[in-house]
Amino acid sequence: MKILYLMTEPFGIGGVQSDLLALSEDLTGRGHEVHVATTPGVLLKELIARGAIFHEIDFHVSGLLGLVGATRALRRLISAHDFDVVAPQSVRSSLVAKAALTGRGRRPPIVTTIHNIHSPRHFSYVGRILDLCSDFVVFESHYERDRVVAGGLPSTKTLIIHSGIDAERFFWRPADEELCQRYGIDPLVHRTFGIVARLSEEKGHHFLFEAFSRLVKEHSTCRLLVVGEGPLRAELEDHARRLGLDQHLIFTGSQRDVPRHLSLIETFVLSSSRESFPLAAREAMAARKAVVAPRIGGVPEVVVHDETGYLFESGNVADLLGCLRSMLADGVTERFGKAGLNRCLERFSRKVWIDGNEQVYREWSEYGKTV
Repeated sequence: MKILYLMTEPFGIGGVQSDLLALSEDLTGRGHEVHVATTPGVLLKELIARGAIFHEIDFHVSGLLGLVGATRALRRLISAHDFDVVAPQSVRSSLVAKAALTGRGRRPPIVTTIHNIHSPRHFSYVGRILDLCSDFVVFESHYERDRVVAGGLPSTKTLIIHSGIDAERFFWRPADEELCQRYGIDPLVHRTFGIVARLSEEKGHHFLFEAFSRLVKEHSTCRLLVVGEGPLRAELEDHARRLGLDQHLIFTGSQRDVPRHLSLIETFVLSSSRESFPLAAREAMAARKAVVAPRIGGVPEVVVHDETGYLFESGNVADLLGCLRSMLADGVTERFGKAGLNRCLERFSRKVWIDGNEQVYREWSEYGKTV
């Protein structure tokens, strides 16, 4: 099959980009031809190295002129290739795909994947848009599917395929000695928490810092590893200083080798105000880490409260503090970590995920040849 993925965001660091890296590698390895249309980003070379063919089209459009430009560019691309499936990864790119394929007679089917729709105000109409623009829609979580179906998308046009991860890449390893020296962490002394997330408003670092500043007053050996980069870096560093966390909190910046950094921590923390189906939590579970996460979105489909970690009310500093404090009890992180690894292997297998997507594309490709 020839599969064309459409992305709204540049090919930088993010969950959708990680998914497309894996899909490109595995589907290419199975003999398919994978194309990705978006704008360049820091991971573009890696995408190409995984076997994908890149086309530069900007789908992050607003207004009629932007829509017309993206539609014309996509129409030219589709005319130049005999694609079996067009696979938008967002509502906006689905809209452009529909515009580009309208009036073509026989055309490739549009199979959209929805990862995360951030703004609640879109759910009053986004289901109807997807019904109009997509032949079929794949969701990563029940949470996202249910919200869109309530907004007008027929459930018969949907399927849930939990995105998978390469669990073996994250399997438990002893604390990396070089990183311990770099960050001043002693695994025999420190109780280390960690967060891997973009330094942006929706990730809720401010709430985590508030809770952690209270925790270290009770347990001075606690450390917090903050992995990631983003627009709030300077603001968060200043916030940490004002909370007196200079000796307890380590900003690492953006890191591609996440498994090495996960080796330093006992408990992985998410503090987001918005989440759909968090990749970082699944990666931490594969690394046999206990997880503290907000009870929002599709998070409870990943983290099971009091089984693989603790869930707290998003934005509630006292509730988050209680969860962090409970992780310091003897044996808790070990118990949650083992259960989390088992859940990750059972529910979030990369092979099952790739198989599911391949089957959907194959079925719709065959259907597209008959209409």
